[in-house]
Amino acid sequence: MSTSYSNIEFPRAFAFAIDDLGWNEGSSLATNTPRGPHRAGVKRTFNINDYRYIIDVAKAVGVRVQCLFVLGEMDRENVLAKYPTTTNMKERWNNRALVNDRQIAIMKYVRDEAAAMEFGFHGTGHEYWPEDNIQRRAEWYNLIDRTPWPEESLRGHIEAFGEILAQYDLSRGNGHSFPETFVPCAYSYYWNPNGDYSLGALMTEAGVKYANTDFGQIPELNPPIERNGGGFDHGLHVINRNNYGNPWYALSCLPNVTLDLQYTDVIESHWPNWLAQDDFLQRDVTEQWVNYYRSVQRYNGRYIAKNTEQLHSQWLYNKYTRVAFNGLVEIDNTQMPGEAYRYSKPGNMVLKIGLNPGEHVSSALINGELLPAYLEDQGFAFLYLPPLEKKKYTLKYEIGKELMPVVVYNDGTYNVYKLSQTTEAIKINARVYGSTVLKVRCDKPLKMTSDNTALVLEKMGYDEPRKLVSIHVKALDFQGVTGNIILNF
Repeated sequence: MSTSYSNIEFPRAFAFAIDDLGWNEGSSLATNTPRGPHRAGVKRTFNINDYRYIIDVAKAVGVRVQCLFVLGEMDRENVLAKYPTTTNMKERWNNRALVNDRQIAIMKYVRDEAAAMEFGFHGTGHEYWPEDNIQRRAEWYNLIDRTPWPEESLRGHIEAFGEILAQYDLSRGNGHSFPETFVPCAYSYYWNPNGDYSLGALMTEAGVKYANTDFGQIPELNPPIERNGGGFDHGLHVINRNNYGNPWYALSCLPNVTLDLQYTDVIESHWPNWLAQDDFLQRDVTEQWVNYYRSVQRYNGRYIAKNTEQLHSQWLYNKYTRVAFNGLVEIDNTQMPGEAYRYSKPGNMVLKIGLNPGEHVSSALINGELLPAYLEDQGFAFLYLPPLEKKKYTLKYEIGKELMPVVVYNDGTYNVYKLSQTTEAIKINARVYGSTVLKVRCDKPLKMTSDNTALVLEKMGYDEPRKLVSIHVKALDFQGVTGNIILNF
């Protein structure tokens, strides 16, 4: 075995945010009288396949894609009539023409596929209809008059979104959390971290943790000016994003700006970008997105974030953590701001190592403790370090011909925070999304248990030649469940 620090790097994360899922119809109503929402900008009635195509990409590359939903047309009980600023029909809102069984099937499908698709919060009607009923862009901040919408009105929009989720049993009463990720429609973000009222304050109140937007659209609010900037707004961690050549309405359209010129960690896209004109053309479009992700994984200085929490965690580490490769990997996390721990404790930090054919990371210890998770992909090893406290760490690793004897092999979309071992048990502290298979390299266990009833262990398999345990686990909350999985020997 050998130790080499010439091929190790501290990469930036990479993730797509996909706006505007949830519409039933795609045609824009922006030129109607009164003006309606822009919707998705394509003449299309959406069906379950249009969600499946995104999930196909996610499963092929092992990511939980951040998908942002507009739920107005999923309203089966006309609750939006109680919130007249959410639609062009105001108090006369009636969605009867769009109510159908297809909606129930779609919402069940995306809930069941939570390991591959994150159900994020985008809006109720995407725009805002004040008392004069003249549509303003957009739902979360008045970009026309450059002024915030009334606080109680926006709180109503959030409540409306939750009420529509409840129509599909996706409520707290049914064991589901409110979405953790938010993207404001048309970049209408009211940034005001030093004031009593801001969009961040409302989102944190609702349970949202992460957001991204184009800060360049709200210069009058003095947002972070760095190209890959971000910060906390009353607990909500908001980072900058940009569009790199794929218009919001364009079918089958990937970014056309090369990776070396993409300065934001999260990349803007919209639902039509991922879809072909017709189903028979979809296979080629899906393959293009899969290949795009894989090219990112091979690119020096970047890696694919497994999920949104990991994206934001790596952003924080890249900004505040110092890493030196001086015979050892020395990590100084003492400058991480306290705000990061008060509102959304940083998760895994990721390092990337180039491997030659036949090589593996054969051992890795951080401050003498086991590395929680590991992955090999596209000629690289990815080390998933535990959530770091405000202190210094030393990582030691070796390259050899064998994999580490005890490690979680993370080809899924979960987060593994801690891995510990005794003579009698292995304990895995993890956050799991949807139904997934958690893989652990170790000896064959006698049994498995979970300390969280919302983290259900369904079955276990063991591959003797690879010494790999496959744990089939299901998180009952569609936004994810954290718990300990114990393997006993």
